[in-house]
Amino acid sequence: MRIVTLLSLIVIATTFVKAQGKNYPETVVSVDIESTLSPKETFEYIVPIPLEHIFQPYKNIPGIDSTSNKEPWYRSGMRRTVYFDDGTSSEETLLSVTPHTGFTYKVNGFTNSLKGLIKQINGSWTFTETEVGKIHIRWTYQFVPKNFFARLLIHTIVKKRMKTPMTNALTKMKDELESGNLYRYERSVGNW
Repeated sequence: MRIVTLLSLIVIATTFVKAQGKNYPETVVSVDIESTLSPKETFEYIVPIPLEHIFQPYKNIPGIDSTSNKEPWYRSGMRRTVYFDDGTSSEETLLSVTPHTGFTYKVNGFTNSLKGLIKQINGSWTFTETEVGKIHIRWTYQFVPKNFFARLLIHTIVKKRMKTPMTNALTKMKDELESGNLYRYERSVGNW
């Protein structure tokens, strides 16, 4: 009986090790909102907004305490460290910026519990005019898992938990834009 158990463990371990080299399907979380403002106004407010202004703690997801960037976040290739209020951090790189239409970035280098689950998160924002005077905003996180087991955890736990803080952040920015009660940047924003 012990030999059968040992052989079963070896087969499971071998399968797991072989699986480490594979790519697993990503888990995608998207949030959408409509606004009455122009793509230009919306884009220029959202792209450089300080993360600590919009990300509050939610359940076991920490809020953002600060970032390392000393200038506004608006140019492809920019990098910053994101510091969470639980003492952990991650690295973020702005990959592309298409003025008034969208931007993409990646998040990796996690020092929290996500480091064992996620290779990286691919983030994207799109700003699309739907009719005169309206804009559709979509924010998407694509979680790239490290392995099959990580994908299961991301899909069943992380996906459900991330949607609420993303929706809260997007709603906060929309409300500020539409009310005119805008967050005042301490840094000047570049020209698009």
